[in-house]
Amino acid sequence: MLRVVFDTVIFVRCLINPLGLWGRAVFELSPQYHLCVSAPVLLEVLDVLYRSSLQRKFKSLAGRNVEDVLGLLADAEGFEIGDPPAVSRDPKDDKFLATAAAAQADYLVTEDQDLLVLREHQGTRIVTMAAFIQVLEQQAGG
Repeated sequence: MLRVVFDTVIFVRCLINPLGLWGRAVFELSPQYHLCVSAPVLLEVLDVLYRSSLQRKFKSLAGRNVEDVLGLLADAEGFEIGDPPAVSRDPKDDKFLATAAAAQADYLVTEDQDLLVLREHQGTRIVTMAAFIQVLEQQAGG
């Protein structure tokens, strides 16, 4: 089973549009991959999802879908990453790279250009959600 790390924006986008690409991957396709997280990743995701400004802007963030994301995060495998080394041009993204490295993840899924520009890090492919869904569909079909 594929090991994957999602950056924070993936969870935000799946809640904003649960029927879109990101919602489909998080809510429907999750049995096809193994989600990997670390404490710094979890803290950022929870901080962002519970920001009152975000919840006011997107009313759909409240309710069942947030609980589904929390359940997915609770079921994810956790990894210790310590102080992440500086790799990305945005230091706030290094926690995702360190998590992927610690988990020996196959994919880091992001929409962040600061991560996508790397394309690969320590054996982990860095891809958009659209590319990741294509991988899942190819695996399911063949």
